[in-house]
Amino acid sequence: KMLRLKPTCSRVRLAASTKSLTLVLARSLGGPPAVSSGLQSRPPTRPGDFQLLELGNFQYQRRGVVMAAANTEDIHAESAGPESAGVDHINEHGKVEFEGSLNCTWSKAKGRILRATRTWKEGEIILAEHPLHIVQEDDKSGAFKLLKKLIKERDDDFDYEPLWYWCAIRSLTEEQIKGAKASVGKVATPEVQRNLLLLHHDEIEEPSTAANIIVNEIVPNADPMTLERLIQIWVLNCFEYSDKPAGYSTYFFSSFMSHSCWPNAVWHYDGTDHVLRCRRDIAVGDEVCISYLPENGLLQSAPNRKTELHETKRFWCDCERCRPGGKDYSRGMVCPKANCRKGTVFANTPSGPGNKENQLSANHYNGVTCSECGEAMTKTEAVKLVALEKKAQELVNQYSEASTDPTAKTLEADEKWIDENFKQHVLQDLFLEQLCAAYANKKRLQDQRRLLRRRCDFHKVAYPGLSGAHAWSLEALGDCNRNMKGTKANLEAAKECYTEALAILRLMFGEDHEYVTDVAEKEALVEIDVGRA
Repeated sequence: KMLRLKPTCSRVRLAASTKSLTLVLARSLGGPPAVSSGLQSRPPTRPGDFQLLELGNFQYQRRGVVMAAANTEDIHAESAGPESAGVDHINEHGKVEFEGSLNCTWSKAKGRILRATRTWKEGEIILAEHPLHIVQEDDKSGAFKLLKKLIKERDDDFDYEPLWYWCAIRSLTEEQIKGAKASVGKVATPEVQRNLLLLHHDEIEEPSTAANIIVNEIVPNADPMTLERLIQIWVLNCFEYSDKPAGYSTYFFSSFMSHSCWPNAVWHYDGTDHVLRCRRDIAVGDEVCISYLPENGLLQSAPNRKTELHETKRFWCDCERCRPGGKDYSRGMVCPKANCRKGTVFANTPSGPGNKENQLSANHYNGVTCSECGEAMTKTEAVKLVALEKKAQELVNQYSEASTDPTAKTLEADEKWIDENFKQHVLQDLFLEQLCAAYANKKRLQDQRRLLRRRCDFHKVAYPGLSGAHAWSLEALGDCNRNMKGTKANLEAAKECYTEALAILRLMFGEDHEYVTDVAEKEALVEIDVGRA
């Protein structure tokens, strides 16, 4: 969910703008979308449906100890790092709380990382961790009221919404809030603050204007540098905790897990606890990684993923799916050559870090070969392919912002254009999502189901592993089958979709999570309907 950040992005973009600091989004799960949005599908069985295309070779590679950009030399080079990194303290905590099942080390390339000291199988719980600190908006607090007043009066001096600064204020200790000019309420213990200050944040040379204002006007005995560090720590490490009142939480041990666009772990809530599950088999020595992107974000193209992560978490991803020179299986175009027009042309992943390189660029297509004719793309053809991507993005934005439904003729013409130029592409998928919603509104369930199947096919091949997005697509397809004429064939198709979705969701979130129980209830009801049909 995109929560209460001043810099926002109002539309889906090819590459996120520098204003789209969707910081909480980078740690949210991105839950199941509404059925009306027209989600996804199963592999097709009839001619003319979406063809399952290439899947990344890395799906079949055993990770061993080379998980997430680590190699044997990297592991041998790892150490406890500088004293300020607190690796020994982190590992002592891990031994007490989690029996030392994960070991923190210092990597020169990535800083603190966590490696497995035992094996886990797909779906097993790795750990369950209580929150380190929880902060919620508190309209009864005099200090929170004063903070909101200051931000309203001095808007140009504050980059974030009040809750971010409130989290930092509530992370001060009793000693640090002595003499506060308004009631702050419950704050952190010295031990909690010590652990908070060990969480990731950039080097800070001086406090921001906002931190100085807060100290001067609310907590005069606090150190502005400490407050600034706490602000940045919440911005970079928090998880969404509640909506009403809005609140964020931080977790200690979990915060040292690195990101991967092909993670081997996934987290979810169990009450307030942060539960980490194995997303694919983990061996001793593997680095344990989660995704900082939501589930649907993992389906995005490599440039989009890398740019979003750089803007929200301030690093350029170099995981298996983002490394230079690989194929981007979320960016497949129809071969533009006149003697072909059948094969798929997959863009290369960006050649390195940097804003310029990680925009959708013709360089990513220049020289790549077609899967059918084997010919390489010329520079001119590459430029044309990127122009088509930009046009598709405009079409997605046009549909998502439209106040009225397009006509059936327009829907058919736009779908035809997309299919003539895109083969296995996230923009094609986003467009089909808009078409599904439009067809649902027109009660054209056959067309909605047809496109839902195609979306499921894309989700299955674009991300090689357990995918919440794929599961929720299957759920939506099941719902569509159920909503059609209640023939036994449709009901059985719905049950098949729910069963397949549950196989994914149970491994990712466990038997008792609402994502699972909601679909299980649908499966049980449709099974009764099948028996009656």
